[in-house]
Amino acid sequence: MKLKLNAVLSALSCALTCTLICAPTTLLAQQANATNPSAGNKKTFTITHEAQRTAAKDQARTNTCWNFATASFMESEVARQGGKLIELSEVFGVRHAYPLKADAYLRVQGKATFWEGGNNHDAMEMLRRYGAVPKVNYTGLKEGETRLDHAELALTTKAFLDAVIKSGRPSKSWRAAFEGILDAYIGKPPANFVYEGKLHTPQSFRDQVLKLNPDDYVEVTSFSHHPFYQRMRLEIPDNWSHDSRFLNVPIDDMERIMTNALTNGYTISWGGDISEKGFNVKEGFAVLDDEAKDVTQNARQEAFDDWRSTDDHSMHIVGMSKDDQGKSYFLTKNSYGTSSGPFEGHLHMSKNYIRMKTIYFMVHKQAIPEDIRRKAGLK
Repeated sequence: MKLKLNAVLSALSCALTCTLICAPTTLLAQQANATNPSAGNKKTFTITHEAQRTAAKDQARTNTCWNFATASFMESEVARQGGKLIELSEVFGVRHAYPLKADAYLRVQGKATFWEGGNNHDAMEMLRRYGAVPKVNYTGLKEGETRLDHAELALTTKAFLDAVIKSGRPSKSWRAAFEGILDAYIGKPPANFVYEGKLHTPQSFRDQVLKLNPDDYVEVTSFSHHPFYQRMRLEIPDNWSHDSRFLNVPIDDMERIMTNALTNGYTISWGGDISEKGFNVKEGFAVLDDEAKDVTQNARQEAFDDWRSTDDHSMHIVGMSKDDQGKSYFLTKNSYGTSSGPFEGHLHMSKNYIRMKTIYFMVHKQAIPEDIRRKAGLK
Protein backbone atom coordinates (compact mmCIF):
# COMPACT_ATOMS: atom_id res chain seq x y z
CA MET A 1 0.00 0.00 0.00
CA LYS A 2 1.07 3.57 -0.51
CA LEU A 3 2.79 5.16 2.46
CA LYS A 4 2.26 8.91 2.85
CA LEU A 5 5.43 11.02 3.07
CA ASN A 6 5.57 11.39 6.83
CA ALA A 7 5.02 7.66 7.30
CA VAL A 8 7.77 6.86 4.78
CA LEU A 9 10.23 9.13 6.59
CA SER A 10 9.32 7.50 9.87
CA ALA A 11 9.78 4.04 8.40
CA LEU A 12 13.17 4.88 6.90
CA SER A 13 14.44 6.34 10.12
CA CYS A 14 13.18 3.52 12.31
CA ALA A 15 13.51 0.38 10.20
CA LEU A 16 16.66 -1.68 10.61
CA THR A 17 17.46 -5.15 9.37
CA CYS A 18 15.28 -7.58 11.24
CA THR A 19 16.32 -10.91 12.66
CA LEU A 20 14.91 -14.06 11.11
CA ILE A 21 14.50 -15.81 14.45
CA CYS A 22 10.97 -16.67 15.50
CA ALA A 23 9.56 -14.47 18.24
CA PRO A 24 8.47 -16.05 21.50
CA THR A 25 4.80 -16.59 22.08
CA THR A 26 4.73 -13.51 24.30
CA LEU A 27 6.57 -10.22 24.08
CA LEU A 28 9.61 -9.95 26.33
CA ALA A 29 7.80 -7.53 28.64
CA GLN A 30 4.12 -7.79 29.42
CA GLN A 31 4.16 -4.13 30.40
CA ALA A 32 6.11 -1.28 28.79
CA ASN A 33 6.13 2.49 29.06
CA ALA A 34 5.62 4.80 26.10
CA THR A 35 5.38 8.56 25.92
CA ASN A 36 2.10 9.97 24.67
CA PRO A 37 2.94 13.12 22.63
CA SER A 38 -0.60 14.43 23.06
CA ALA A 39 -0.85 14.04 26.82
CA GLY A 40 2.84 14.43 27.63
CA ASN A 41 2.81 11.58 30.16
CA LYS A 42 3.82 7.95 30.38
CA LYS A 43 1.48 5.19 29.22
CA THR A 44 1.65 1.59 30.32
CA PHE A 45 0.32 -1.19 28.10
CA THR A 46 -0.67 -4.57 29.48
CA ILE A 47 -1.14 -7.32 26.90
CA THR A 48 -4.35 -9.27 27.50
CA HIS A 49 -4.42 -11.49 24.41
CA GLU A 50 -1.75 -12.44 21.89
CA ALA A 51 -1.25 -15.13 19.27
CA GLN A 52 1.79 -16.97 18.04
CA ARG A 53 3.74 -15.18 15.32
CA THR A 54 7.25 -14.86 13.98
CA ALA A 55 9.45 -11.83 14.66
CA ALA A 56 8.70 -8.55 12.90
CA LYS A 57 10.30 -8.35 9.46
CA ASP A 58 11.69 -5.35 7.61
CA GLN A 59 10.05 -4.52 4.29
CA ALA A 60 12.95 -2.07 3.79
CA ARG A 61 12.83 -0.17 0.47
CA THR A 62 9.71 -1.83 -0.85
CA ASN A 63 6.04 -0.90 -0.87
CA THR A 64 4.94 -4.50 -0.42
CA CYS A 65 3.54 -4.24 3.11
CA TRP A 66 0.39 -6.01 1.84
CA ASN A 67 2.35 -9.23 1.45
CA PHE A 68 4.47 -8.82 4.58
CA ALA A 69 1.31 -8.41 6.65
CA THR A 70 -0.54 -11.31 5.05
CA ALA A 71 2.42 -13.71 4.96
CA SER A 72 2.75 -13.10 8.70
CA PHE A 73 -1.00 -13.64 9.05
CA MET A 74 -0.68 -16.97 7.20
CA GLU A 75 2.17 -18.02 9.49
CA SER A 76 0.00 -17.43 12.55
CA GLU A 77 -2.95 -19.20 10.94
CA VAL A 78 -0.85 -22.30 10.35
CA ALA A 79 0.26 -22.25 14.00
CA ARG A 80 -3.28 -21.61 15.24
CA GLN A 81 -4.48 -24.70 13.40
CA GLY A 82 -1.81 -26.89 14.96
CA GLY A 83 1.01 -26.55 12.48
CA LYS A 84 4.54 -25.33 12.98
CA LEU A 85 5.45 -21.64 13.08
CA ILE A 86 7.17 -21.39 9.70
CA GLU A 87 8.66 -18.23 8.21
CA LEU A 88 7.18 -17.77 4.75
CA SER A 89 8.72 -15.95 1.82
CA GLU A 90 7.07 -12.56 1.39
CA VAL A 91 8.79 -12.08 -1.96
CA PHE A 92 7.17 -15.19 -3.49
CA GLY A 93 3.74 -13.58 -3.58
CA VAL A 94 5.17 -10.26 -4.79
CA ARG A 95 6.99 -11.97 -7.67
CA HIS A 96 3.84 -13.73 -8.85
CA ALA A 97 1.61 -10.66 -8.48
CA TYR A 98 3.74 -8.47 -10.73
CA PRO A 99 2.85 -10.21 -14.04
CA LEU A 100 -0.85 -10.16 -13.16
CA LYS A 101 -0.69 -6.44 -12.44
CA ALA A 102 1.18 -5.87 -15.69
CA ASP A 103 -1.41 -7.75 -17.71
CA ALA A 104 -4.25 -5.76 -16.08
CA TYR A 105 -2.40 -2.50 -16.76
CA LEU A 106 -1.87 -3.24 -20.44
CA ARG A 107 -5.43 -4.44 -21.00
CA VAL A 108 -6.71 -0.99 -20.04
CA GLN A 109 -3.93 0.64 -22.09
CA GLY A 110 -2.27 2.18 -19.06
CA LYS A 111 -5.39 3.92 -17.78
CA ALA A 112 -4.99 2.46 -14.30
CA THR A 113 -2.56 2.26 -11.41
CA PHE A 114 0.59 0.16 -11.72
CA TRP A 115 3.10 -0.04 -8.92
CA GLU A 116 4.29 -2.19 -6.01
CA GLY A 117 1.26 -1.69 -3.80
CA GLY A 118 -1.63 -4.05 -3.42
CA ASN A 119 -4.35 -5.29 -1.11
CA ASN A 120 -4.08 -8.12 1.37
CA HIS A 121 -6.35 -10.34 -0.71
CA ASP A 122 -3.61 -10.28 -3.38
CA ALA A 123 -1.37 -12.31 -1.09
CA MET A 124 -4.15 -14.83 -0.47
CA GLU A 125 -4.84 -15.02 -4.21
CA MET A 126 -1.15 -15.77 -4.87
CA LEU A 127 -1.42 -18.58 -2.30
CA ARG A 128 -4.46 -19.91 -4.16
CA ARG A 129 -2.84 -19.79 -7.60
CA TYR A 130 0.81 -20.54 -6.92
CA GLY A 131 1.22 -21.90 -3.40
CA ALA A 132 3.91 -20.77 -0.98
CA VAL A 133 7.53 -21.43 -0.03
CA PRO A 134 9.55 -21.03 3.17
CA LYS A 135 11.51 -17.79 3.46
CA VAL A 136 14.82 -19.64 3.51
CA ASN A 137 14.11 -20.98 0.02
CA TYR A 138 13.30 -17.63 -1.61
CA THR A 139 14.48 -14.40 -0.02
CA GLY A 140 14.59 -12.19 -3.12
CA LEU A 141 18.09 -11.08 -2.13
CA LYS A 142 21.04 -11.30 -4.47
CA GLU A 143 24.58 -12.17 -3.35
CA GLY A 144 25.92 -9.52 -1.02
CA GLU A 145 22.50 -7.99 -0.29
CA THR A 146 21.07 -7.89 3.23
CA ARG A 147 17.95 -5.73 2.75
CA LEU A 148 15.27 -5.66 0.09
CA ASP A 149 15.35 -2.72 -2.28
CA HIS A 150 12.67 -2.62 -4.99
CA ALA A 151 12.90 1.09 -5.81
CA GLU A 152 14.65 0.56 -9.14
CA LEU A 153 12.51 -2.49 -9.92
CA ALA A 154 9.32 -0.47 -9.49
CA LEU A 155 10.55 2.30 -11.78
CA THR A 156 11.90 -0.11 -14.40
CA THR A 157 8.77 -2.24 -14.68
CA LYS A 158 6.53 0.83 -14.97
CA ALA A 159 8.78 2.39 -17.64
CA PHE A 160 8.84 -0.88 -19.59
CA LEU A 161 5.05 -1.21 -19.63
CA ASP A 162 4.59 2.41 -20.61
CA ALA A 163 7.00 1.85 -23.50
CA VAL A 164 4.96 -1.16 -24.63
CA ILE A 165 1.82 0.98 -24.57
CA LYS A 166 3.53 3.80 -26.43
CA SER A 167 4.57 1.39 -29.20
CA GLY A 168 0.92 1.23 -30.21
CA ARG A 169 0.41 -2.52 -30.17
CA PRO A 170 1.82 -5.05 -27.66
CA SER A 171 4.00 -7.73 -29.23
CA LYS A 172 3.98 -11.39 -28.30
CA SER A 173 7.34 -10.89 -26.58
CA TRP A 174 6.46 -8.40 -23.87
CA ARG A 175 5.53 -11.01 -21.25
CA ALA A 176 8.82 -12.88 -21.59
CA ALA A 177 10.73 -9.60 -21.44
CA PHE A 178 8.79 -8.54 -18.34
CA GLU A 179 9.52 -11.86 -16.64
CA GLY A 180 13.19 -11.31 -17.43
CA ILE A 181 13.15 -7.98 -15.57
CA LEU A 182 11.60 -9.64 -12.52
CA ASP A 183 14.10 -12.49 -12.60
CA ALA A 184 16.98 -10.03 -12.81
CA TYR A 185 15.86 -8.09 -9.75
CA ILE A 186 14.13 -10.71 -7.61
CA GLY A 187 15.17 -14.06 -9.07
CA LYS A 188 13.18 -17.00 -10.37
CA PRO A 189 10.81 -18.48 -7.80
CA PRO A 190 11.69 -22.09 -6.96
CA ALA A 191 9.76 -24.79 -8.81
CA ASN A 192 10.52 -27.25 -6.00
CA PHE A 193 12.46 -27.39 -2.74
CA VAL A 194 13.14 -29.72 0.18
CA TYR A 195 11.31 -29.17 3.44
CA GLU A 196 12.01 -31.52 6.37
CA GLY A 197 13.53 -34.09 4.07
CA LYS A 198 10.68 -34.14 1.56
CA LEU A 199 10.63 -32.64 -1.93
CA HIS A 200 7.81 -30.14 -2.36
CA THR A 201 6.39 -27.86 -5.00
CA PRO A 202 4.93 -24.57 -3.76
CA GLN A 203 1.47 -26.08 -4.27
CA SER A 204 2.18 -29.27 -2.32
CA PHE A 205 3.74 -27.20 0.46
CA ARG A 206 0.51 -25.18 0.66
CA ASP A 207 -1.71 -28.25 0.70
CA GLN A 208 0.33 -30.72 2.75
CA VAL A 209 2.28 -28.53 5.17
CA LEU A 210 0.47 -25.22 5.56
CA LYS A 211 -2.99 -26.71 4.98
CA LEU A 212 -4.49 -23.29 4.35
CA ASN A 213 -7.66 -22.91 2.31
CA PRO A 214 -7.97 -19.41 0.77
CA ASP A 215 -11.76 -19.80 0.68
CA ASP A 216 -11.81 -19.73 4.49
CA TYR A 217 -10.83 -16.06 4.63
CA VAL A 218 -12.97 -12.95 4.32
CA GLU A 219 -12.05 -9.29 3.89
CA VAL A 220 -14.30 -7.01 5.93
CA THR A 221 -14.95 -3.27 5.62
CA SER A 222 -17.49 -0.71 6.84
CA PHE A 223 -18.75 2.11 4.62
CA SER A 224 -22.29 3.42 4.29
CA HIS A 225 -22.15 4.21 0.57
CA HIS A 226 -22.76 0.48 -0.02
CA PRO A 227 -25.45 -1.77 1.53
CA PHE A 228 -24.49 -3.52 4.76
CA TYR A 229 -24.13 -7.30 5.04
CA GLN A 230 -23.42 -7.55 1.34
CA ARG A 231 -20.25 -7.91 -0.73
CA MET A 232 -18.84 -4.79 -2.38
CA ARG A 233 -15.94 -3.50 -4.44
CA LEU A 234 -13.82 -1.22 -2.31
CA GLU A 235 -12.87 1.86 -4.33
CA ILE A 236 -9.23 2.30 -3.38
CA PRO A 237 -6.23 2.66 -5.72
CA ASP A 238 -4.51 -0.54 -4.61
CA ASN A 239 -7.54 -2.69 -5.45
CA TRP A 240 -6.04 -3.14 -8.93
CA SER A 241 -7.91 -6.42 -9.45
CA HIS A 242 -11.26 -4.68 -8.76
CA ASP A 243 -12.06 -7.29 -6.15
CA SER A 244 -15.72 -7.07 -5.19
CA ARG A 245 -15.75 -9.60 -2.34
CA PHE A 246 -15.30 -7.20 0.60
CA LEU A 247 -17.98 -7.86 3.21
CA ASN A 248 -19.53 -4.54 4.26
CA VAL A 249 -20.82 -4.33 7.84
CA PRO A 250 -21.77 -1.49 10.23
CA ILE A 251 -18.91 0.01 12.23
CA ASP A 252 -19.96 -1.60 15.52
CA ASP A 253 -20.04 -5.02 13.87
CA MET A 254 -16.64 -4.33 12.33
CA GLU A 255 -15.18 -3.70 15.77
CA ARG A 256 -17.04 -6.70 17.21
CA ILE A 257 -15.61 -9.01 14.55
CA MET A 258 -12.09 -7.83 15.28
CA THR A 259 -12.46 -8.12 19.05
CA ASN A 260 -14.10 -11.53 18.79
CA ALA A 261 -11.29 -12.79 16.58
CA LEU A 262 -8.44 -11.53 18.75
CA THR A 263 -9.93 -12.74 22.04
CA ASN A 264 -10.44 -16.22 20.59
CA GLY A 265 -6.97 -16.90 19.25
CA TYR A 266 -7.36 -15.60 15.69
CA THR A 267 -5.31 -12.82 14.13
CA ILE A 268 -6.09 -10.16 11.53
CA SER A 269 -4.41 -8.96 8.34
CA TRP A 270 -5.14 -5.22 8.48
CA GLY A 271 -5.12 -2.44 5.89
CA GLY A 272 -5.60 1.17 6.87
CA ASP A 273 -4.44 4.75 7.27
CA ILE A 274 -1.26 5.62 9.19
CA SER A 275 -1.03 9.29 8.20
CA GLU A 276 -2.33 10.61 11.53
CA LYS A 277 0.26 12.42 13.66
CA GLY A 278 -0.85 10.14 16.50
CA PHE A 279 0.53 7.12 14.60
CA ASN A 280 3.79 7.02 16.52
CA VAL A 281 6.15 4.22 15.50
CA LYS A 282 8.95 5.58 17.67
CA GLU A 283 6.87 5.33 20.86
CA GLY A 284 4.95 2.24 19.79
CA PHE A 285 1.32 3.31 19.72
CA ALA A 286 -1.35 4.96 17.55
CA VAL A 287 -4.12 7.28 18.80
CA LEU A 288 -6.46 9.85 17.28
CA ASP A 289 -6.09 13.56 17.98
CA ASP A 290 -9.31 13.49 19.99
CA GLU A 291 -9.50 10.13 21.73
CA ALA A 292 -12.46 11.26 23.86
CA LYS A 293 -14.72 11.71 20.86
CA ASP A 294 -16.85 8.76 19.74
CA VAL A 295 -16.11 7.48 16.23
CA THR A 296 -19.43 7.10 14.45
CA GLN A 297 -20.36 5.57 11.11
CA ASN A 298 -20.91 9.06 9.68
CA ALA A 299 -17.54 10.34 10.88
CA ARG A 300 -15.81 7.31 9.46
CA GLN A 301 -17.59 7.72 6.12
CA GLU A 302 -16.79 11.42 5.86
CA ALA A 303 -13.09 10.75 6.47
CA PHE A 304 -13.10 8.17 3.68
CA ASP A 305 -15.05 10.38 1.29
CA ASP A 306 -12.72 13.37 1.60
CA TRP A 307 -9.53 11.26 1.61
CA ARG A 308 -8.55 11.87 5.23
CA SER A 309 -8.63 8.07 5.57
CA THR A 310 -6.80 6.27 2.76
CA ASP A 311 -5.20 2.88 2.20
CA ASP A 312 -1.67 3.70 3.34
CA HIS A 313 -0.29 0.56 4.94
CA SER A 314 -0.89 -3.07 5.91
CA MET A 315 0.01 -4.71 9.22
CA HIS A 316 -0.73 -7.87 11.19
CA ILE A 317 -2.90 -7.49 14.31
CA VAL A 318 -1.91 -10.24 16.73
CA GLY A 319 -3.66 -9.47 20.01
CA MET A 320 -5.15 -6.93 22.41
CA SER A 321 -3.88 -4.80 25.26
CA LYS A 322 -5.00 -2.15 27.75
CA ASP A 323 -3.39 1.11 28.78
CA ASP A 324 -3.02 2.35 32.35
CA GLN A 325 -6.55 3.81 32.16
CA GLY A 326 -8.06 0.48 31.15
CA LYS A 327 -8.72 1.53 27.54
CA SER A 328 -8.52 -1.17 24.88
CA TYR A 329 -5.79 -1.29 22.23
CA PHE A 330 -5.02 -3.64 19.37
CA LEU A 331 -1.55 -5.21 19.48
CA THR A 332 -0.12 -4.91 16.00
CA LYS A 333 2.98 -6.39 14.33
CA ASN A 334 4.47 -3.94 11.85
CA SER A 335 6.97 -4.57 9.02
CA TYR A 336 9.66 -1.99 9.83
CA GLY A 337 11.92 -4.49 11.63
CA THR A 338 12.32 -5.51 15.27
CA SER A 339 14.22 -2.33 16.14
CA SER A 340 11.38 0.02 15.19
CA GLY A 341 9.87 1.29 18.42
CA PRO A 342 10.10 -0.05 21.96
CA PHE A 343 8.10 -3.25 21.44
CA GLU A 344 10.22 -5.37 19.07
CA GLY A 345 8.49 -3.98 15.99
CA HIS A 346 4.98 -4.03 17.48
CA LEU A 347 2.68 -1.13 18.35
CA HIS A 348 -0.61 -0.58 20.16
CA MET A 349 -3.49 0.98 18.17
CA SER A 350 -6.36 2.47 20.16
CA LYS A 351 -9.94 1.30 19.70
CA ASN A 352 -10.89 4.68 18.26
CA TYR A 353 -7.96 4.57 15.84
CA ILE A 354 -9.14 1.17 14.66
CA ARG A 355 -12.72 2.37 14.21
CA MET A 356 -11.74 5.44 12.22
CA LYS A 357 -8.65 4.35 10.30
CA THR A 358 -9.33 0.73 9.35
CA ILE A 359 -10.01 0.60 5.62
CA TYR A 360 -10.46 -3.19 5.58
CA PHE A 361 -9.11 -6.35 7.19
CA MET A 362 -8.88 -10.06 6.49
CA VAL A 363 -9.92 -12.72 8.99
CA HIS A 364 -10.89 -16.39 9.10
CA LYS A 365 -14.63 -16.66 8.53
CA GLN A 366 -15.10 -18.68 11.74
CA ALA A 367 -13.82 -15.69 13.72
CA ILE A 368 -16.89 -13.71 12.63
CA PRO A 369 -19.74 -13.94 15.20
CA GLU A 370 -22.50 -16.28 14.12
CA ASP A 371 -25.23 -13.65 13.92
CA ILE A 372 -23.14 -11.52 11.54
CA ARG A 373 -22.31 -14.55 9.42
CA ARG A 374 -26.00 -15.34 9.20
CA LYS A 375 -26.95 -11.81 8.13
CA ALA A 376 -24.20 -11.86 5.51
CA GLY A 377 -25.06 -15.34 4.23
CA LEU A 378 -21.62 -16.72 5.14
CA LYS A 379 -21.36 -20.48 5.52
